[in-house]
Amino acid sequence: MVGGTPPPSRVALHHAVTGAPLAHVWAAVPDARCDRGPLSAEERRRCAALRRDADRRLYVAARTLLRTALSRCVPEVEPAEWRFTTGPHGRPEPAGPPTVPRFRFSVAHAPGLAVCLVCPELDCGVDVEVTGRPADPVRVARTMFHPREAARVLAAPPGERGGVFLRHWTLKEAYGKARGLGLLLPPDSYAVAPDAPGGPRPAAADDDGSRWQFAQWPRGDRHLLAVAVRRGNGPDVTVVRHHGPP
Repeated sequence: MVGGTPPPSRVALHHAVTGAPLAHVWAAVPDARCDRGPLSAEERRRCAALRRDADRRLYVAARTLLRTALSRCVPEVEPAEWRFTTGPHGRPEPAGPPTVPRFRFSVAHAPGLAVCLVCPELDCGVDVEVTGRPADPVRVARTMFHPREAARVLAAPPGERGGVFLRHWTLKEAYGKARGLGLLLPPDSYAVAPDAPGGPRPAAADDDGSRWQFAQWPRGDRHLLAVAVRRGNGPDVTVVRHHGPP
């Protein structure tokens, strides 16, 4: 206990019956105060380099959310104590303190919301987008999507194409992050099917789609979230949706 405040309770990291890792998702709305308390010196420099107040608040919300989420998984570590590095293709990873189990995480943000996904041991990715974006879904799908995905967008009624596009887009973003490749994974080189029987699965020439698990849901009436987890040959992963920040 520090300063009379009890430490946060530790969230469960594995399913009590199956033993499968649990994937925890938290969300936070940017705070007008923009409190940078737990941020590192490097994060503060990056924040200061952003020109718009809204971007700075969103950045602080995302970084604070990540640090407090990890400390809910390991309460012995204060949010300010976490250190980070990047993998070979730029995927952020924990650099310390060392933990058992090893954690994977993913952070995303869109105007008005930051989200964080933490999962022990398994590669994972999260994305969030604002619904009702003004972009032309057919044009972007033809340019960026696999032909099967673009065909689904085009086949949807005109008033529903934006929603169909966004369901594909968020799943693809989450999948690319989980693989640790991001933009190095050409978005037209693989396909996802949001409404596939048994749940969405990726179809890629260099990957086994059966080893992946997706989840997708709206957050309020303005945002859509998607999660991708590489569960391998293990049992299904439970995605735990927390209603607020840690």
